[in-house]
Amino acid sequence: MRVRDAVLDRQLAKADTATYERDLDIRDPISALWIEVYSTNGATSNKGNFISDIVTKVEIVDGSEVLASANAKELQALHFFKTGKMPGMFPSEWAGGNQREAIPLLFGRRLWDQQYAFDPTVFRNPQLKITLNKAAVTTAGATGFAAGDNIYITVVAKIMENMVGKPGKYLMPKQINAWTSTSGDRRIELPTDYLYRMMLLRAFVAESDINEVITDLKITADSDKFVMASRKVVDMDAEALALFGLGTLKHDFLCSHQDTIRLIFNKEPMLQPYYETDYPRGIGVDWAWSSAAKLFIYDLATPTADTTDRNYTIMESGHAPHAILPIPFGLLEDESTWFNPKDFGKIEAVLTEAVAATCSIMLEQVRPNMKVG
Repeated sequence: MRVRDAVLDRQLAKADTATYERDLDIRDPISALWIEVYSTNGATSNKGNFISDIVTKVEIVDGSEVLASANAKELQALHFFKTGKMPGMFPSEWAGGNQREAIPLLFGRRLWDQQYAFDPTVFRNPQLKITLNKAAVTTAGATGFAAGDNIYITVVAKIMENMVGKPGKYLMPKQINAWTSTSGDRRIELPTDYLYRMMLLRAFVAESDINEVITDLKITADSDKFVMASRKVVDMDAEALALFGLGTLKHDFLCSHQDTIRLIFNKEPMLQPYYETDYPRGIGVDWAWSSAAKLFIYDLATPTADTTDRNYTIMESGHAPHAILPIPFGLLEDESTWFNPKDFGKIEAVLTEAVAATCSIMLEQVRPNMKVG
């Protein structure tokens, strides 16, 4: 086998609200699609908005058949849980600054996995689609992403050539459901078509931990004939930290004394902040938890609290990126240990909700490289 990178597009300009579309007319298996998106902040600021907010969906489709579908946050978290590393992410709130983030779509257990890769030749017309919306969180303009200043898309296909045999399957990420939590039990039906390797559960609202939003999770088959898990989410999160460890990234933000800033990591965030010029500032972390933090910022020459917004940088570490909890099914390297839903007629996730938040469930499944229907 040998590998190569095929640049499908580099910094292709798209409008404030748009869909990027590209035919995957490649004759060899694809190990991954490396997607990078960047855009410019407004002239005043862009507080609390990330590139991952405005990339609302990444899909591979073949006509009406969906071969992969997830949002940017789910794919970034999935990359972390597969590799132990955050993809290249450079969130920034600075006036007129650029933000760019990688959104990798890995079809294997890792990059260049020869057992699992996407083979576009077995489908009629596979296409990559990326849905973009600058106003997903904040209206485009001076205090959001700059209005009318393009979103730029780069897509690189990681291709494997001269293989002894093409992989007969790939790992398919697919969002199953997205909703706003309330309170009480919610039942979500899960598919029974392909093996489950991993589930991702997102439960995001600033200043609430995942386990405060959803307190309990049960995965049950055929009305409790088989209960795969019935757990407290706080315990599952502690296990996830032990299994997957901490991630780290650089984060540029704009704030003054006691402003609340939005973080990438939901659980146990650790911050190392510093000022971007020689001006004498005293910076300390007041608190940091639940996807948010607040800083002490003092003018050391006075000394008084600095109530003027200024540019700062933090090195941010933590786990549960984008408030996402991983739920692995068996040994992540060994397909024989993954969960086979075909043994059952109906599978449900039962979630006990306690706080209103943005929630979703995504499954990574083993899908054959073959046209269905």
